[in-house]
Amino acid sequence: MHTRISSCFIHKMVKSRSLLMRCMYAVSIRGFAKATIAQPRHSTTGNMMNAWVTSEFGAPMVKTTMRIPEVSNTKQLLLKVKAASVNPIDTIMRDGYGRTIISVCKQIENKSLAPLSFLPFIGGRDCSAVVEYVGQGVSKFKRGDEVMAVIGPTYAGSHAEYVLARECWCAPKPANISHIEAAALPYVSCTAWTALVSVARINARNAYGQHVLIHGGAGGVGTAAIQLLKAWNVGKLVATCSADSFKLVSSLGAKPIDYRSETVKDELRSEGPFDVVLDCVDSELARWSDNVMGIWRNSVHVTVVSPTLRETDSYGILFGFASTAMKYLARSVDPAWNGRWFAYAYFAPNEECLNFISRQLGNGKMKAIIDQTYSFNELPAAYEKVAQRHGRGKTVVDFDKH
Repeated sequence: MHTRISSCFIHKMVKSRSLLMRCMYAVSIRGFAKATIAQPRHSTTGNMMNAWVTSEFGAPMVKTTMRIPEVSNTKQLLLKVKAASVNPIDTIMRDGYGRTIISVCKQIENKSLAPLSFLPFIGGRDCSAVVEYVGQGVSKFKRGDEVMAVIGPTYAGSHAEYVLARECWCAPKPANISHIEAAALPYVSCTAWTALVSVARINARNAYGQHVLIHGGAGGVGTAAIQLLKAWNVGKLVATCSADSFKLVSSLGAKPIDYRSETVKDELRSEGPFDVVLDCVDSELARWSDNVMGIWRNSVHVTVVSPTLRETDSYGILFGFASTAMKYLARSVDPAWNGRWFAYAYFAPNEECLNFISRQLGNGKMKAIIDQTYSFNELPAAYEKVAQRHGRGKTVVDFDKH
């Protein structure tokens, strides 16, 4: 029994680490595929754009005039941003969160032996945009197409008038939705997809009959996860949220439970056991909910709040990964005795996910949950709003709003 549990610990730890490495691969190694044929200069070459830039960690963002980036890879697109969301990750990356791993990824991408700076930083991990220019190897899009896109963490973000993206980071924007709606879903959907599909192994083929609990059901990742699971006809779906978010969560198809209620644990016990727990908040209640997972049913608790980036920022790559592994083992001991598994999940661009949500939005089977919109000039206020972590749905910047 001890040997079995120890081997399962190792398997799950390696799985989480390998997932992070695959995510790093997804946003970095493909950068080796640099253009072997020089890209022709396009009409925006040498032109200027506005972007919100952080030049020092913790310093205020400054609206800056800078050159429009040039396509340097045959599979890149230059996008003219029409709307972009603000995610919690943006608000902490401007303070340096993730700088160690992202700098290493940049080195790999650029085949550089010298360290590459995390600064200057431009936030924005997704957007809705119009294609301005395409690399010679791009086959799915052309100039003038409307797309929804995620932006990998090694790239300058979408809180600028123009942004570069890879072809596999883009999907067609449905004609029946606005740019604001299209900008709200790519990043959070890819994050939820990684947690559910890549880690928890739940998908359209096996979701029926499974019971899922989501902590943070009214947030961006939570609302995206609920809609993905409902599209796959999941058996039971329960989500914790505040009482004033009940209407939203119910409208998406999940049973809401007030995480502030004195009876919340009893309510969760009565709804369980669960096959999958998705933690979007890293709360004491989320950690306790191991107790309402199925016993020896291969149930899994997956969290999108991992210590990996924080630990590597503090201790470097080697010791940061070692520290994360120790935290993972400590977190996994108790649930493993009952055949309950724990894992971390990380955002990674996913073309299959983007095309799926594009179809769902086009068919009216998925919707963007917009909490508040801001103009491009109001972007710092949008950051401050998102940093409070109490939003219902997404905060989106409308570049056409004045």
